[in-house]
Amino acid sequence: MAGMKTVLAVDDDPDIIEFVKSVLSKHYRVVTGFSGKECLDLVGTTQPDVILLDVIMMHLGDGLDCLRTLKQNPATKDIPVIMMTSVSEVYDYRSQIEESFFPHDRWLDKPVKADVLLKNVREVLGE
Repeated sequence: MAGMKTVLAVDDDPDIIEFVKSVLSKHYRVVTGFSGKECLDLVGTTQPDVILLDVIMMHLGDGLDCLRTLKQNPATKDIPVIMMTSVSEVYDYRSQIEESFFPHDRWLDKPVKADVLLKNVREVLGE
């Protein structure tokens, strides 16, 4: 694990977390969390190279609130964040989110295919 880049995956669905770990753990150190609060707690201790963040977790804006907090903090603002959601068919967050207010690096609709997840993580990391 030494020398591997770290991915912090945060989602309240344990199945998504297991999927992300199974896809990415061959290439990256994967640390997981289940809420926006846990994400913010883990960022300081894990120093992730990229964050995969679910939009809706414990409450409607959990992921978006977390994203805003990360991007407003000088210590974490430059960590790339890939937002993930499964509710785009019900409510298209992408058309409602002002990018300057919620600055994210990528947006993935769940369920995401393994190759698409890996490709996006690699691209965001410049690999």
